[in-house]
Amino acid sequence: MGAGCQPAPIREWYGATGLWYWLLAMSRPHRLPALLSLFGLSAWPSLATCATPPAGPEPTLAVGIFSRERINACAITSQGSITLQDQQGRQVAVLPARAVLEASVEGSRVAVSCAEPAGGGHAQRYVLSSPQRLEVRLAGQKPRAYRGRLLLSACARGLLLVTQVGLEDYLRGVLPSEIPSSFPPEALKAQAIAARTYAIRTAGRHAAEGYDLCDSSHCQVYLGASEEDPRTDAAVRDTAGVIITYQGRPIDAVYHDCCGGRTGGNETAWKSSDPLPYLRPVSDRDGETPLCGRSPRSVWTRQVPQARLAAALAQFGVTAPITAIEPATRDENGRPRDYHIRGAQGEVTLLAGVLRGAVNAMLGPGTLPSADFIAAPNGDSIVFAGRGSGHGVGLCQWGANALAQSGRTAPEILAHYYTGVTIGPTSPEITGRLTGRRMG
Repeated sequence: MGAGCQPAPIREWYGATGLWYWLLAMSRPHRLPALLSLFGLSAWPSLATCATPPAGPEPTLAVGIFSRERINACAITSQGSITLQDQQGRQVAVLPARAVLEASVEGSRVAVSCAEPAGGGHAQRYVLSSPQRLEVRLAGQKPRAYRGRLLLSACARGLLLVTQVGLEDYLRGVLPSEIPSSFPPEALKAQAIAARTYAIRTAGRHAAEGYDLCDSSHCQVYLGASEEDPRTDAAVRDTAGVIITYQGRPIDAVYHDCCGGRTGGNETAWKSSDPLPYLRPVSDRDGETPLCGRSPRSVWTRQVPQARLAAALAQFGVTAPITAIEPATRDENGRPRDYHIRGAQGEVTLLAGVLRGAVNAMLGPGTLPSADFIAAPNGDSIVFAGRGSGHGVGLCQWGANALAQSGRTAPEILAHYYTGVTIGPTSPEITGRLTGRRMG
C-alpha cells in the first residue's frame, strides 16, 4: 500500500490462558456482481435491468476512511465473527461475534487487543473481514459500519484505515451523503450513474497514500453502510454497471448541489484545467426560473470584512482596501469566468473558481457558496450576492430534481448536463483495473 505502511511479520496471539486457537476459515455467501444492461438508448428510455450478471469478479475499490482525521486508536466490532489475516493472507485469529477489537499505534506498528476472548498482538498491517458489517468507532465520533474488508496499517500520520469494498456497495454509501434521498427516483438514478462514473475515472488518485479514493468531498463523501437508504439503494441497483462515456472513455462526471440557473465550464472552476467538450456551460432554466430555484441555496448573500478578504487573497498580490470585484469575462450564459479585483496595490484577474477556492480555504467552506456573484464595498466589508452552491460544473442536483419531477428520465437528465456523451453499460476493459485489488 502507501509509503510507510510496509508489512512486517505478525506475532501469534496469546491470551490469559494460553495460545488462541487457529480456527478454520469461515465460509461466507458469495455475492454476485450486480451489473445491468441499458436498452434502446436512442429513445432515452428508463434504465432496464439485465437478468444475468456478467461473469467475472466484481470491481472493487480501496477507500481511505476517516481520511481527514489523525487516528491514534479505534475500536472494531461486528455482529458476525471477525477473521484477522496477515499481509500474505494467512489467518491469524478469528474473534467471535460482538467481540470488540481495540487497535492503536505503538511506534511504527499497530497494536491490537481484545478483552474477551483475551489476546493481542503487534504488526504493521492487519486485514479484517466478517460475514457481517464491520463497525468502526473513534473516540468522540458516531460509529460507522462498513461492508467489505478493513485494513489497519501503521503510517506516519498514525493509524491508517482502508476499506476494500465492491463498487456497487461503495455507491450505496455515497449516494445518501451526496444527494437528498427524498429526490425522485430518476434524479437518484442520474446521481448513481454520475457517481459510479466519477469513481471509476478517479480511482487511484490517492495511490501514494495507500488507497484509491478518500471518503471526503475531495473525492466523494462516503460514510459506509450506516447511511444507506432504501431509495438510494434502489437507484444503485437499477443502474448497476451503467456509466457515462465520451469517445469510449469514462468522463470526469463532476456534480454539484445547485447551479443557480447556469452551469459553468470546467476551465473556470479549476486552475490549469483545459476545456473538456462534455463539461460545457448549460442554461438550466425553465423560462426565467432556475430549475434549481427550490434549493435553499439558490440565492445567497455574504458580508466579508475587508481585512479578512485581503488576507485570503494576499497570495495573489491583493491588499486592502479592495475597491471593486467585477466579472472580467462571462460565458455564453452570463456566468462569470473570471474576476477583476482592485486593491490598494493595483488590479489582478483571477479565475472564478480560484477566487472562491482561495477565500473558502482560509475563511471557511461556506464563505462563498459559489463563484457566481456580484460584489460591492460596504464600509469595512465587501458584500457578496450570489446564486447557487458548489463549483457549478456538470450535473446540478437540484436541477436534476426538477427535471425528474417534470418526467425526464435519468439518461435525459445526464444528457442535459454532460454534452455529447454516451450512457450505457461499462466493460471489463474499463473496470479491469479496479478488479481484484489486494490489501496485503
